[in-house]
Amino acid sequence: MSSSSATKLLKVIRLHIVAGGVLAFSLGSLLALANGGSFNPALVVSAYAVMLLGDLSAHYSNDYFDVEVDKYIEQKKFFAGSAILVNHPHLSSTVKSISLSLLVGANLLAILIFLFLGAPIEIFLVILGASLVGWFYSAPPTRLISRGFGEVAVAWVTGFAIPAIGYLAVRGQFDPLFVYLSFPFVMYGFMLSLSLEAPDAAVDRMGGKRTLAVRKGARTIFLIILLLTASATLTFTAYYWLVDSAVLNIGVLALFSIIPLASALVGFAGVLEKKSVSRFSGMNVVSLFVFNMFTVAYLLVIVSAV
Repeated sequence: MSSSSATKLLKVIRLHIVAGGVLAFSLGSLLALANGGSFNPALVVSAYAVMLLGDLSAHYSNDYFDVEVDKYIEQKKFFAGSAILVNHPHLSSTVKSISLSLLVGANLLAILIFLFLGAPIEIFLVILGASLVGWFYSAPPTRLISRGFGEVAVAWVTGFAIPAIGYLAVRGQFDPLFVYLSFPFVMYGFMLSLSLEAPDAAVDRMGGKRTLAVRKGARTIFLIILLLTASATLTFTAYYWLVDSAVLNIGVLALFSIIPLASALVGFAGVLEKKSVSRFSGMNVVSLFVFNMFTVAYLLVIVSAV
């Protein structure tokens, strides 16, 4: 393979999605450490590698199976796909092979860390589910994105599966604290999915994708996003009063949750005034990054104080 082809293949990787995965994994592992987990560097690094391989597999499979739709996407958008296969179709078979290799590698590594590093079997089960969801998100015959289940898939993977792998690598098991917090995290996963798909509704309609944005339109999508963020803030607030946690002050997370809530409110108002959907979608995604960064920083303070 030429260096030019290798460079093009690397461009399939969406670095902002990788960064989001780092934050979600770090959030899960730091939450577990604050909750009495033990830090095994080899296990944590290996668990992250498992998650990364599964994540990258989805990058390549989505580019491979969405190539016809990608022909119509405006590639200058920051969150758009790479469109490498649109311009270089001869790389299609290589991209598919890379995706399958990464998927198999993620699951084999999950088995190895279970056998040799003492990882709980749940890590393998979570990564198996997440990698299959990532593959069938755009792959036939299921093609979840075309059957109205794409948002559920993204919400589950980003809001539950990735933090769960980090949590299990440190804590070794699920417990009530993680289960409680996973509900608002999944809500933010839905917000992420809807924000990413909203600007491409017209293109997705031509490609046969039955996303919520295609079926319901921008106003409804941004109303749903507003309701999701409001529900997440209310959930954190309810936990603050109802959940007795000696690990962290959930009220701090409720305070951080105002960031995506404010973004969603501004976005909904902007869409009602028929302003740029892309602008407000990007703002929503950035607000989720900020929420995760603040939460990770807060957990680092807790861990360092122990």
